[in-house]
Amino acid sequence: MSTGSEDRMRRAVLTALAAALLTGVSACAATPASPGPAPSAASPGFAAGLGAGPPPGASPATPPASPSGPVPAAGDGETVRVADFERAAAGTAYGEGEWRGDDWPALWELGMSTRATVDAAVAHSGGQSLRVRYPAGKFGPEESGAQAPFTLEPRREYYVSQWVRFGAGFSFGTTSFAGKVGLGLAGGDSCSGGQACDGTNGFSSRLIWGRDGTAAIYYYSMGHAGQYGDAADLVAGGTRVRWRSDRWVNVVQRLRVNTVAGGQATADGEIEVWVDGVRAALVTGLRFVSNGDQVDRAYFSSFAGGGDATFAPRTDSVIFYDDLEVSTGWPGTAAARSPA
Repeated sequence: MSTGSEDRMRRAVLTALAAALLTGVSACAATPASPGPAPSAASPGFAAGLGAGPPPGASPATPPASPSGPVPAAGDGETVRVADFERAAAGTAYGEGEWRGDDWPALWELGMSTRATVDAAVAHSGGQSLRVRYPAGKFGPEESGAQAPFTLEPRREYYVSQWVRFGAGFSFGTTSFAGKVGLGLAGGDSCSGGQACDGTNGFSSRLIWGRDGTAAIYYYSMGHAGQYGDAADLVAGGTRVRWRSDRWVNVVQRLRVNTVAGGQATADGEIEVWVDGVRAALVTGLRFVSNGDQVDRAYFSSFAGGGDATFAPRTDSVIFYDDLEVSTGWPGTAAARSPA
């Protein structure tokens, strides 16, 4: 066990490096949200994000269509969105129109129509998955990965589940190592991108990779330390979680927005993450909003970086995604949840 001063120092270091995950600093699976000592400013690792709205070059969305197939029931609760990538033929670019055909209405998309395709090489279920490219030497959402914020009916709490498999030889960066992974949750004006979250401009919570594929949850809430968001390492069964290329990994995130009383934000917001059904992070005592904003979008946000070329992959890299689900309870497509 560390001393109190050592513990405070570790928290400050983790917060200062959360934006870039330049080192493998470990955090406990249950990460308290109480403020610690003021850290030094974080490096601009995740300057691109939700807060600025659609990035340059993003394609506007068109009205949603009816879903093309049956939606499986959630484990407990209601399934709101599900995508298994079986409908379209292998090789199909999965732009906004394809997502809309699966009843995932997007506000805009970037990179989906150029770097996201249906792939028949590997799949978690069925015979196909979604393959997203991260080209060598490229970083940021304009040239790497894919993004799209999908609208949800506003609710205080949602779950998102996804099966993720990194491609063999995935390059996590050049001399800096960080990037966003897959599907997250956001609400209101989706505070992100180095913004100060004041309770009226929303919030966001997304998965990220770090050096050697270490996994963490990266989130923006009121009073986040430093310029950029906070991060909590994913630790399951006492072991630091790393993204895998040899098998599919299931990640479920639950976000619960705090209550507001008399215009004041109550510190009872939560983020919880499970990896293959085992709890890997629980962040409590969060204040996301001081107004009526709730969770109102599932945000697919995945790209290398990072704010400069040091975060770019050394080689062309890919991540496969399958069986994405948004639900109001434990997702039916997720791994069985282990007892708490």
